[in-house]
Amino acid sequence: MSPSLPSESTPLSPSHASTQKDEPSDFRSKLHFNQQVHQLFSLAPYGILGSLINSGILVALLWTIVPRQSIALWFLGILIINGLWSILLYRYRQETQHEATVDQWVNWFMAGNFVSGCAWGIGGVVMYPSTSIGHEVFLTFVFGGMIAGATALYTSYFPAFLAFALPTATPLTFLFFSRGDSLHISMGAMGLLFVVIMTMTAKRNQTMILESLALHHENSRLINNVTKARDRAQALNDSLTQEISHRARIEEELRRHQEHLETLVQARTADLKASESRYRFVTDHISDVIWMMELDGSRFTYVSPSVKEFRGYSAEEVMAMPLDKCLTPPSFAIAQEAMRQQLEHFAKNPNQLDPFLLLELEHPCKDGSTVWAEVRASLLLDEKWCPLGFAGVTRDITERRKIDQEKQQLKAQLLRSQKMDAIGTLAGGIAHDFNNLLTSILGNITLTQHIMKLPPLGETYLTRAEQATWRAKDLTQQLLAFAKGGDPIKHLISIRALIIESSGFALSGSSLLCERELPNDLWPIEADPGQISQVFHNIIINAVQAMPNGGTFRIQANNMWINKLGNPLPIPLSPGPYVHITISDEGIGIDKAQLDKIFDPYYSTKPEGQGLGLASVYAIVQKHGGHISVESQANVGTTFSLYFPACASGATPIKLGTAPLQHGRGTILVMDDEEPIRLLAKEMLSHCGYQCELAKNGLEAIELFQQALKNGTPFSAVVLDLTVPGGLGGKDTILRLREIDPQVIAFVSSGYSNDPIMANYHTYGFHGVITKPYSLIGLSTILHQRLSIITSPQPNLETSETSDSNTH
Repeated sequence: MSPSLPSESTPLSPSHASTQKDEPSDFRSKLHFNQQVHQLFSLAPYGILGSLINSGILVALLWTIVPRQSIALWFLGILIINGLWSILLYRYRQETQHEATVDQWVNWFMAGNFVSGCAWGIGGVVMYPSTSIGHEVFLTFVFGGMIAGATALYTSYFPAFLAFALPTATPLTFLFFSRGDSLHISMGAMGLLFVVIMTMTAKRNQTMILESLALHHENSRLINNVTKARDRAQALNDSLTQEISHRARIEEELRRHQEHLETLVQARTADLKASESRYRFVTDHISDVIWMMELDGSRFTYVSPSVKEFRGYSAEEVMAMPLDKCLTPPSFAIAQEAMRQQLEHFAKNPNQLDPFLLLELEHPCKDGSTVWAEVRASLLLDEKWCPLGFAGVTRDITERRKIDQEKQQLKAQLLRSQKMDAIGTLAGGIAHDFNNLLTSILGNITLTQHIMKLPPLGETYLTRAEQATWRAKDLTQQLLAFAKGGDPIKHLISIRALIIESSGFALSGSSLLCERELPNDLWPIEADPGQISQVFHNIIINAVQAMPNGGTFRIQANNMWINKLGNPLPIPLSPGPYVHITISDEGIGIDKAQLDKIFDPYYSTKPEGQGLGLASVYAIVQKHGGHISVESQANVGTTFSLYFPACASGATPIKLGTAPLQHGRGTILVMDDEEPIRLLAKEMLSHCGYQCELAKNGLEAIELFQQALKNGTPFSAVVLDLTVPGGLGGKDTILRLREIDPQVIAFVSSGYSNDPIMANYHTYGFHGVITKPYSLIGLSTILHQRLSIITSPQPNLETSETSDSNTH
């Protein structure tokens, strides 16, 4: 806007303010409106830049996802609109503005904003990546960022924000609701809530700007009036001095005009008192604290009464305090240094007043607490340009700082979450590929053991290799702990054997003495052995770190019943049999203030910790229907108590390592994208008496399945790999096969055991799970158990469908 319109941050000059002493409210409103328009056009370049950058990013990311012709046309429209925006901005800056033309510029701005909003709204429909939820989320983030940016850019004029935000958000929000599924409805609801919040924020920001403009305008006018009154009083005093110096000559004239002068003095004094009364009213009722201070900063010469609400002290109490008692020591040092620099700058440049000081200082309150305030101060000069002291305004920003700190914490937490998501994706992919390799290794080892007759030493070597393979499989389970997954794959396991194995592995290489009290008659539990092993591993590693100088580590376990008549223990568990496990150390302990937070994600008492170990422990225990609690005392130690639902019916876990090789008949269809695994599966199944057909993806498997039905030689069972990069995987293949034959017997196989399908395979149409890596005995036993259960009349299939191929 032209220089004729004062900006929001430029104080009104005395000559300007003098014309506004009794100005009407419509003039002030017009002045505020002009300043709002000026701010809109001042921030417009940032909107153009943000629109071009975000549209370019969207085009680059979605170029291969949505039709290229549509996205190219949309991007061309964005470029044209922003080009017109640039022309409008250039014309605005070149032309001199008058009050009569401001409304026209606002109308052009509103029209441009509405067209830009419509273009972005159309972009949300044109570029909607319906085939990729990740791209949908990114598109939503970009649109949310554009609306959030509009909140800052157009906050000075609320209709300008609405003109952009509503057409931008409405099409995409309706599109989410139109999808119909719960995820997109939730995304639509969240988008609608986000727009409402941004609208309320923009409206509140505009109100604050208008209030600030009004206050700035009123303060300028008031200060100008006080200055005029002071100048008039000074002029009157000078006139009186001249009259007194010449009283001998003009004594008679003075007597003639004495009554007139007395009347004039009374009138001027009344004006001055009225002006001072108005100034006093403002300082007594404003929420900010107005103050004046000695030049050396030793004490306050004036403090407005609002300091009572700010710090609890009265104005008189504050003026009686030295400055070092009014600020905390760090803030006092900052204030002293700022005042010293201000005085030095003025001494070097007496004709140039330094910009006002803007500091954030901490003030002690009467109740012992502290508050943070934003302090604006500048030198107070007399008419001869000599410094008299400092004057300023103090505003409470404690809540604002708290909100800013919370925002920073949320940003940091979001960044950590994004990092862990990336690690999870990487870990899941590594574990999947690693398990495929282990399947080939383990399968060939077990085939060699059962096909070839080896000398004892060769058998020993192969047994060691097999054990190492199972240990590598356990390591992949540790990797999968970082990956997003579903529910645990539960089996009936010996908790006693798992504790011994897990604790031995976790304590290897440490100097701790481990004492175990594990009865031989401990009940088995139904659990995911990999996840439960991770529970013990994480707790024991914490104990090792808590005892750097060594010590004794104890693990105790016992069977217990929780009665139906009442639970004597303060734990939220249903009645029934449980295995109770306590894990104790003699380490440094945990403070009571931290004890309630140790299971929170990202909370860690160690500077280098990520806060995920105990959080994952808590999540695993909860998924198994159990409970975990902790007791600790500083410098004494920590005790974790775990409760797992047990099987007290006398059932014992199956040990496939001692089971014989199971033979069968029939033809098995194996679909896997890895050729070594397909060939290995065929060798293993042939060794067990089955015939085998192979397919490298879902489409090939469907074709073979249809051909077998057509020839009257249907497959006895189908084994489908869950993940086929670039092809039809097991989840979609089973749906097609069940359409062809609803009675198809299918097994899902994957090296990514945390996938939800592996834990809830019934829901997706599978009859069992074959987790990679698998051994010859494990594969033969699962096929034999499942096929015998499915083909024979059984009243209840659910009790027999929990076996797995991952047991030695």
